Amino acid sequence: FLPLLIMTGKMGMFIKILPIMISILLLSSLFEAFYFLPLHAKELFSISKTTTKYHTVSPFWEKLYKRYAKLLLGLLRHRYLSTTLLLSAIFFGTVILFKISKFELFPKFDVEQIFISGQVNVNNKLQETQKLIVPLEKALLRIDKHDIASITSVSGMKYNPDNTFEEGDHLFQIFINLKERAPQNFFDKYINPLFSLEYDGTNMIREHSAFKILPRIKEALKPLQEQKDKDGKPLYKDLQIYAPQTGIVKNDIEIGVVQKENLDTNKAIKSIIDKLSQIKGLTSIASNKKLGPPEIKFKVNDYGEHLGFSEAYLTQLLRGLFLEAEYGKMLGNIGIIRVKLFDSQKDNNFNLGNLQVTTPDGRAKVALKDVVDFIHVQSPLVLYKDNGKRIWSITAQTIKGKVTVSDAMKQLKTTLDALRKQGYEFEIKGEQKANKQVIQEMSQAAILALFLIFISLVLMFNSLLLPLLTVSVIPLSILGALAGTKIMGLNLTMPGAMGIVGLAGVVVNDAIIMLEFIRGSKDIKELVSKAVTRLRPIMLTSITTVLGLSTLIFFASGQALIIQPMAVTLGFGVAWATVLNLIYIPIIYTIVYKVKENA
Repeated sequence: FLPLLIMTGKMGMFIKILPIMISILLLSSLFEAFYFLPLHAKELFSISKTTTKYHTVSPFWEKLYKRYAKLLLGLLRHRYLSTTLLLSAIFFGTVILFKISKFELFPKFDVEQIFISGQVNVNNKLQETQKLIVPLEKALLRIDKHDIASITSVSGMKYNPDNTFEEGDHLFQIFINLKERAPQNFFDKYINPLFSLEYDGTNMIREHSAFKILPRIKEALKPLQEQKDKDGKPLYKDLQIYAPQTGIVKNDIEIGVVQKENLDTNKAIKSIIDKLSQIKGLTSIASNKKLGPPEIKFKVNDYGEHLGFSEAYLTQLLRGLFLEAEYGKMLGNIGIIRVKLFDSQKDNNFNLGNLQVTTPDGRAKVALKDVVDFIHVQSPLVLYKDNGKRIWSITAQTIKGKVTVSDAMKQLKTTLDALRKQGYEFEIKGEQKANKQVIQEMSQAAILALFLIFISLVLMFNSLLLPLLTVSVIPLSILGALAGTKIMGLNLTMPGAMGIVGLAGVVVNDAIIMLEFIRGSKDIKELVSKAVTRLRPIMLTSITTVLGLSTLIFFASGQALIIQPMAVTLGFGVAWATVLNLIYIPIIYTIVYKVKENA
């Protein structure tokens, strides 16, 4: 587990507590086994002086021993064929499961809040924005109250899916608070109430997950999203409806479009957003390229220059019309008095071109349209830069069970490739970027773990062959981890990958137990008799490990779903490794050490 500490960045900070905690617990159990366990045994075994058959084998184990011995003896007599078939099946099974497995950074889990963020006309006042939120609230209140507890709205700010927030009078945020989820499994219904001191199930009545409520909210707000303002533009802009998730990656999907002077980034952004909208299972598709209100720029024409007009003069002349211009200040009884001028009608529509302005020499007045050319532009509201480049980001969130980031990016690849041929440049961020880092660093951690385990075994066995046999179980046990993930209907995640790395240190335990006893066997018959004595210790070790993980594997709920994939890969990996240690290790040992059938 310690090699997981090589993980860097936010990912490393997120997971470092697990290898540290597990390593401390394992060292503590070692101390317990060497120091306290003998003391407890001495006390317990000295209570009764009578002779007791502590090692009497039950009929169940007797039958199991005989069947295991018969099976192992049959396989060892055809050791080469058995090994070929076993390794071939494991290899092909692992390759197939790897190909069909989907990877996502973190599993999505149910939440008790749904966020709606958006904006109205950028020129709206705070009170006007608040009035426009009311129809949205009324539409939401018509949704089934069996799932929704309350609705709270805030105007003047909004949260984004990437955990950032913006401020502005035209922005708004709606929080939909859901009722607690009803118990979903046997453990939550019957076991948890008995052992939880603060258990209160009175509000646990919500039957649907937040991800199933999302489509209902979108349907309820659809008529309002189609409404237009007096200028014919959408009344509600950038309306994003999403269920917030815990994680170190801000967005599931984030594609950065690099601004280039000779290319229209709006075209690329529109193409990507259109493609993302066609992919089922994506929500909250948006771009951070927000255009501000329309602007008018003045450029003095030849006639204006002939009359002596300049941009500086026009700015000085018009600032009192559009700004609260300060023309002077004086000292009075109350302190400094500032003299400001502004036009109370500056926000009303009027014909700017016919505005009469005085010439610089003060001799005449002319219409503004005669001395300047008007240039109508609409600049971005906010500029974003990354490593010196101006970048516009397109973001999207995935819906649980519908699509993974990897699948969505595969469908988007053709669109990105076509735009790249036109000269556009992109930076792939979000979960896709984090996935590459996780896979790379997890691979490095796995290799380091294998090396450390191998060195430890060399010191233990004082041999090279036996450690190699022990370590060979590790890659073969990955099949169990992948199969468990598929059986439980989960995607392979970062916690699941951590479980596979940790699995390397767990599966060798049973291999050591087996090899330590069968080493030195003179013939197959002796090897089988020794292997049979290891059946119960190996099975008990594995069964107790799997049972300890079973509640997380089968009954995980709430935020415990984040680490469920780790329990699944560990539990199923250990279960499969038990079969390998009972069958594969004896067979491969007889092949490597050429154990004869008869002494």
